[in-house]
Amino acid sequence: MPLSPERKAEYFEKFKALLSTYSKCFIVEIDNVGSMQLQMTRKGLRGKGEVLMGKNTMMRKCIREFMEENPGHPAEQLISTCRGNVG
Repeated sequence: MPLSPERKAEYFEKFKALLSTYSKCFIVEIDNVGSMQLQMTRKGLRGKGEVLMGKNTMMRKCIREFMEENPGHPAEQLISTCRGNVG
């Protein structure tokens, strides 16, 4: 089921806010990762970081828009890693 335009706008705002707030990020492949393990990871990161999942094309588009607004930001390297089942 596709996301509504309002939900997409919320996602873009949140992603861009995270890119400008945090100086470091990591991308993980989540093939064969159970929901309980992902839930425990989110719980362990509370107060220290955030887990954001999304569709690859939407994540790449958001990063491109962020790069247009903030040229030279290191987040540009993330575009090439948004392939497969990652978050």
